[in-house]
Amino acid sequence: MTSINDNETIIFPDEEELNEENIFVLPYSKINDNETIIFPDEEELNEENIFVLPYSKKNYAIKVQLVKLNGKPFIRIIAQEEKKIVNFNYMVEMNEDDFNSQDNILLRPYRDIQGIYLFILGSFEDGMISIADINQKIYFNLVIEGEIRGYKNLFTFEIKLKMHECNKDDVQEMICNKTNELENENKNFESKLNVIEKENNNIKIQVDELNEKEKKYELKLIELEEIIRNLTLQNKQIIKNEEENKYIINRLLQIPGRENKNISLKLKYRMTEDGDSLQMFHSKCDNIPNNLVLIKSSSGARFGGYTDEPWTSGNNDVVDNNCFCFSLSNRKLYNVIQDKAALHNHSNHGPSFNNIFYIGADSLSYGNCTNCVQSNEYFSGINNNFEINGGNSEFTILELEFYQVIFEEIE
Repeated sequence: MTSINDNETIIFPDEEELNEENIFVLPYSKINDNETIIFPDEEELNEENIFVLPYSKKNYAIKVQLVKLNGKPFIRIIAQEEKKIVNFNYMVEMNEDDFNSQDNILLRPYRDIQGIYLFILGSFEDGMISIADINQKIYFNLVIEGEIRGYKNLFTFEIKLKMHECNKDDVQEMICNKTNELENENKNFESKLNVIEKENNNIKIQVDELNEKEKKYELKLIELEEIIRNLTLQNKQIIKNEEENKYIINRLLQIPGRENKNISLKLKYRMTEDGDSLQMFHSKCDNIPNNLVLIKSSSGARFGGYTDEPWTSGNNDVVDNNCFCFSLSNRKLYNVIQDKAALHNHSNHGPSFNNIFYIGADSLSYGNCTNCVQSNEYFSGINNNFEINGGNSEFTILELEFYQVIFEEIE
């Protein structure tokens, strides 16, 4: 309002009315003043169908998706045991070139990925697709049978899915789906209770039944919480099964003089419990002979090494003709070359198996592999650079375990 005198009229500004406003947030990477915004890879889900197939007294949910990855169409197939919370599933992604490269007679009538997608859906609907084989946590094979006019015999086409570890989002989605299922059950219980209260003369008996079901629901929620805790532990577990444990024990039994011993492992250090301090590691693990180191990296590689010699905080190389390294992920051994100083001690490092891997550079959380395929100076069996860590020179450690290996006479 402007200032006025006695005879002036008050002048109000034009009225403005805001009817609607929307604010959107787009994802982008951190940028400086002159940088361009970079968007992540685009994924577009065009269509999805879910089928259920039986195998070995279990049901498996098969999710078939038609997706676009960066604008290119793919068929994605995901399989996992129905209504069960697990930390892995089986998955394959195939584009038109992938299908054409197999040159299967059943696929020849279909000229594009849309046609192949409809063929796969039709095979499910007609009961012409089945589970051929499952190797738990390794692969999952589907087989399609079909007829070709002019041929008497059935033709087959196999689709191979590989094990895929679920990330936190996948596990959370499974838990949410299961929780929603239980919540829907609980809502049904409440609905039944309302009907009972209005229509049934024997209210108390049926209310007691519903209360019992609600208690079961609470117990199921407790079970889900326990499953979450177990999944977290499994994600950090290094030795996954008894077969891998025997793989290490059998190699230890090949050490001269240890052939007929009882072997037990005594845990001395676990990084997720004891911390990643090198000082703490050396205080707990130095001067322990006959020791085993196990590592799991953030990329999923699992490997380790054994030595008769104790680790110390000195700065020196050590010869141990009985030491060896191994990859649990690749099921491969690397034996020491005799009379070579394959071990190195240092206060600023953890265990160091010279041209295989070493742990720590001021912290146990990181490690490094040596570019050693040409020299192969200390350990035999190395065919590719950094192969014990899946071809990567550096790694972040999710879990590190240090065991004292105890050899005892068999009674």
